[in-house]
Amino acid sequence: MKKLLSTLVLITGLAASAQAATVIVGVDAGYLIDSEEEYLSARLGFEVARTGNFAHHLEFEVGYTDDKEGDIKADLVPLTANYRFTAPASGQWSYYAGAGLGIARARIDGVSIFGPITLRDEAFAVQAFGGFTYQASPAVALTVGAKYLWVDDVTFASRRTEVGDDVAVTAGISFRF
Repeated sequence: MKKLLSTLVLITGLAASAQAATVIVGVDAGYLIDSEEEYLSARLGFEVARTGNFAHHLEFEVGYTDDKEGDIKADLVPLTANYRFTAPASGQWSYYAGAGLGIARARIDGVSIFGPITLRDEAFAVQAFGGFTYQASPAVALTVGAKYLWVDDVTFASRRTEVGDDVAVTAGISFRF
């Protein structure tokens, strides 16, 4: 957790030191192919460098997915610090690619013979993403893409559980300020 907070402080410091840093806020909705569940994410980022039409962004992202079977509900919340590169493709279209590191909080809520039970753990998380952006206006962009997410094993009640990896197909919107 300390490493993630340090990374966030570094991102904020870099953005504050960049001249006229552009703030970007975005949300994505997606579908995890293997898990067959929805995946939602929100991000806050800063354009820290621009060379011609190429842009470099540092961002903080939080994701969310859950699953329910009977009386058991599980959710996963990845928190990552990301680097994103964008480059022009054609007209109002551009492409983006990036990667992120962070932690993921896994939680299971259920019922045992002794009553309600909640199990939690955190694990290392990695993601890579890419896709296309349509610049609808100078302040609004629409995105379509894919995201690979890997989460290390978690331990619930002294039992190691594999979280693993998945790929999400996503669509989203972002706003520049």
